[in-house]
Amino acid sequence: MDERIIAAIRRRLRSKTIDLGPSNSQLNPADPTVIANDERQLGFALPPLLIRIFVEIGNGGFGPGYGLIGLTNGVPNDMGRTAPEIYSLFQSPNREDPNWTWPRGLLPICHWGCAILSCVDCADANFRMRIFDPNVHGGSNWADAFFEESAGFEKWIRDWASGVKLWDVMYGDDGHIARILAKRRALH
Repeated sequence: MDERIIAAIRRRLRSKTIDLGPSNSQLNPADPTVIANDERQLGFALPPLLIRIFVEIGNGGFGPGYGLIGLTNGVPNDMGRTAPEIYSLFQSPNREDPNWTWPRGLLPICHWGCAILSCVDCADANFRMRIFDPNVHGGSNWADAFFEESAGFEKWIRDWASGVKLWDVMYGDDGHIARILAKRRALH
């Protein structure tokens, strides 16, 4: 299955490397040694398919939204941070908000704008995908800012590679997160 997904990603990249913003014409593969070091520092393993994609296609800078956020030495997000740097920052306590907690193993890998991030749950055996949307946080507990996105990283990236508009699936008129947020608004 991985071979078909890698081939589908390569086909998709022929037309445009990212969904939002200017395309990146230069994709630089990741060094497997750097990835192994990142996994040691993070304290968890990354999805094997994500590793293959970073090694065989590029260390971020392509994919859904504004593109996958690279690992060390890879393409950073719009704030200049790589995925391990964002994770480390989010794991730190927030002096301004004592209720801030970031789930262990939840690695931000894709930026959608407005601080919205797609994250792979590396603590989950299926590497499910979750959205972090701080714009909808309204209580003391940050759980209201996390949403299920996909049953697994493999399905998520396969859907993108096959042309599914992931943003619309989440936030479009009939998107599952849009429906959740509409219900929240109706309760208030």
